[in-house]
Amino acid sequence: MRDRVESRMKDLIQLAESAQGKDGAFRYCFENSLVTNAAMIVLLRTLEVDDDELIEALVNRLLSQQDPSGYWKLYHDEVNGNLSATVQAYHSLLYSGNVSKASLKKTRDYIIKNGGLGATDSFTKVFLSIHGHLKWQNFFHFPMLFMLVPESFPISFYDLSSYARIHFAPLIIMQDKKFTIHTKWTPDLSDLVVRERNTMDDSQDSVQRLPTNLLFLARKRAEQYMLQRIESDGTLFNYATATFFMAYAMLALGYDRRSPTIMNAVEGLKKMIWVPLMHVQNSPSTIWDTALISYALDEAGVSYESSVRINSVNYLLEHQQDREGDWAITRPTIQPGGWGFSRGNTFHPDMDDTSAALRAITRYITFDEKIHSAWQNGVNWLIGMQNDDGGWPAFEPDRKALLLKDLPIDGANSSFPDDSTADLTGRTIEFLCHDAGLKGSHPVIQKAMNWLIKNQESDGSWYGRWGIYYLYGTWAALTGLKAADLSGDHPTVRNGLDFLKKTQHAAGGWGESCSSNVKQRYIPLSHSTPSQTAWAVNALMSWEGNTIEVRKGIDYLLKRSFTERELTYPTGAGLEGSFYIHYHSYNIIWPLLTLAQYYKISDEKD
Repeated sequence: MRDRVESRMKDLIQLAESAQGKDGAFRYCFENSLVTNAAMIVLLRTLEVDDDELIEALVNRLLSQQDPSGYWKLYHDEVNGNLSATVQAYHSLLYSGNVSKASLKKTRDYIIKNGGLGATDSFTKVFLSIHGHLKWQNFFHFPMLFMLVPESFPISFYDLSSYARIHFAPLIIMQDKKFTIHTKWTPDLSDLVVRERNTMDDSQDSVQRLPTNLLFLARKRAEQYMLQRIESDGTLFNYATATFFMAYAMLALGYDRRSPTIMNAVEGLKKMIWVPLMHVQNSPSTIWDTALISYALDEAGVSYESSVRINSVNYLLEHQQDREGDWAITRPTIQPGGWGFSRGNTFHPDMDDTSAALRAITRYITFDEKIHSAWQNGVNWLIGMQNDDGGWPAFEPDRKALLLKDLPIDGANSSFPDDSTADLTGRTIEFLCHDAGLKGSHPVIQKAMNWLIKNQESDGSWYGRWGIYYLYGTWAALTGLKAADLSGDHPTVRNGLDFLKKTQHAAGGWGESCSSNVKQRYIPLSHSTPSQTAWAVNALMSWEGNTIEVRKGIDYLLKRSFTERELTYPTGAGLEGSFYIHYHSYNIIWPLLTLAQYYKISDEKD
């Protein structure tokens, strides 16, 4: 097996190196749900942007993803399709003017049978309201007054997670003005309004009763919140979905559709398109992919003196952030030093990208004082972002307005606020102990370990927020606890390892369904995936070495051919029930990393 492992590693190394650009970055597609393509079609038509070739390509991409039954799915084992995704696709295809209603009869029938427009998720209802298909007051929204609540209050706008705030600032503007826009492209969807459930009526709309000066101030604050966070490429926070909202909010505020702010946003969105697939990436994963691949190449034995490694590290160093973001509100004494997810993200760092970038450059800190200084700034920033409860959030520490979790908005539980998560906490522990020299006895690590132990599920797993789901969280938690030298006899460890062993498929791999987060429990896939298998093997191997379960998992990763379902199943998570991610890099990164670590512990007789 050792020879096969070495051969497969060479293949994966070659694949990885072939994706490196001249600037040192590794670029792969961040393939999210169809909402970005659908929204792009509608925005281009709404703004009368003359780009029929792009619209046709986006239309063809949507049609290629349609199920023969007429609906769209977010993942292949999603039973009976996804209503919200289907409505988004149906609306945008009709809006394009390239597709007729008659050709989408199966889709129309499916939408009506499953409750119509009013049964869609909150995100879809926003787009439908913008274009006049639903009434704004028919679902919960924050009043404009929310923008004026001081940050020091128990609940304020800033208690929303950063990625929620950047969407809600433009959304609050549109809801306040009950903004709708009709164009010659707007389709008639009145036959799809089965019923509209009023969760709010006009009497509840406190905005109508605000004094004019307060209303002006609140609107201006929301507008400035957006304008101050526009990146140099024109996008809002480098998120496509937030940028779509911003463009419509600008129109609601009276901006001309040809204004520089809106046109720059459109150009920024176009730059997010992954051309081979004609897919609008919600947020290109360039920093994330570059950091992880650089680290995986290091583990696989690619020399730190090679141009591939040096160029990737230089790219990461160039994109370390040196200005304060919203994270500084709760950590005003911490100096900048983190990394963001995308090249275009310059003031919205996160824990995952920061720890990944720091891993990638660790080997170089003894050779250059500037690199060591950048690395130390990153480590200090990462430690400073620890929540008071001991865990790590994704973006900002200690947002505690827990009541926001109960609001009737899809995704509120996972996005309001930015809580500690097992995946972030486990991986941060692993980096700090394995690469930054902290011991398990260090107070920072002790608090983090206690948080993981306290938040283990009853079946021995951990729930991971940014991957699919219990396999992802369990892998991160177990490898973190191992790096911190928790005893292998600890019940937390034994239960976690038992969970992984019980969920291994007979053929050796692991696979978990995206529906796990909908059901709030582990749901197995009928097949395995390379990335999820690599996570499970990595965790088991770190604790128990070269066991039969590990060897079976490695054997699965050494397969010379995988089915399309194995290779394309989304194993990244965004928003529960509506946004899943197929990282095209993951079928290289995680198998390579796991095979490299297995190669180190195996011997010639394996």
